[in-house]
Amino acid sequence: MAKKVLVISTSLRNNSNSEKLAEAFAEGAKASGNDVEMVSLKNKSIAFCKGCFACQKVGRCVINDDANAITEKILEADVVVW
Repeated sequence: MAKKVLVISTSLRNNSNSEKLAEAFAEGAKASGNDVEMVSLKNKSIAFCKGCFACQKVGRCVINDDANAITEKILEADVVVW
């Protein structure tokens, strides 16, 4: 049974060893028949937590940055690889 796999590349440098490893993992997961999406944190805007705890009340961070979209992808995935 195919899984929905989310691979998050956390390296901020182009062609880093970590990025190459994440890409190789994604290719292997695709070759195994899984639905794979890769997200790179390069060029993403992610702010620091302000400790306001609004996320516990509204179910998402109130800071409007790229982290909310990435969090949605994480929640939808069967497997998350960092």
